[in-house]
Amino acid sequence: MREGGEEQAPLLSRAEALGLGRDRSGAGAAVPGPGTGWRHACHVLLHAPLPAGAPPPGHAVLMQLRFDGRFGFPGGLAEPGEPLEAALERELREELGPAAAALRLRPRHHRGARAWPRGGAGSDGGLVTHLYVRRLRLDELEALERGGARAPEHGLEVQGLVRVPLGVGLPAFLQNRFAGDAREQLLGALPALGVQPPPAWDPAGAPPEPGEPLTPTPAAGEEGNEPVE
Repeated sequence: MREGGEEQAPLLSRAEALGLGRDRSGAGAAVPGPGTGWRHACHVLLHAPLPAGAPPPGHAVLMQLRFDGRFGFPGGLAEPGEPLEAALERELREELGPAAAALRLRPRHHRGARAWPRGGAGSDGGLVTHLYVRRLRLDELEALERGGARAPEHGLEVQGLVRVPLGVGLPAFLQNRFAGDAREQLLGALPALGVQPPPAWDPAGAPPEPGEPLTPTPAAGEEGNEPVE
């Protein structure tokens, strides 16, 4: 559920997302078209394997602290007619700095999209959020961390990069406020990295509001605790 009480939208493929607002002949187009009423926001989860012997789960995952105090993934809005991957690469150069110039995103990195209609279900327009997942070498990820302060948007749109604590610190991290459905995107991508979401996270149910603390799992036999829905 996003802020404002919107229920989780169904997961769409890249082609399905680009076909929104088009007639049948336009479905599956390569770029967002003008006049459809849908805007496309593309973000990427960048991760890298850690050296042998590192504590489990052995991955570094990057997020960023935004100007509004929320956490999100690097990326932004595509302009009408701009290919999704080109838009994402442009946003990465602006938000991550010189080391992002060599990053390339391809349709195969797309992991799903969700459509959030403006004015509720049935509306012909709104925002589509796309998530890409891109594996890097550790030295590439570290170069992004070092160069972030030289990005054009550093100190403006982006306040800094952070590594997501994927071990015992993950439940506490998830109590922060997140941009849009970034928390749900993160949790949905973790199993592919060998990370199990916290016990309170039920992927079959409605996700918590951004910033709403996750309800801790009650201890076995503890009186007065209700089961987590």
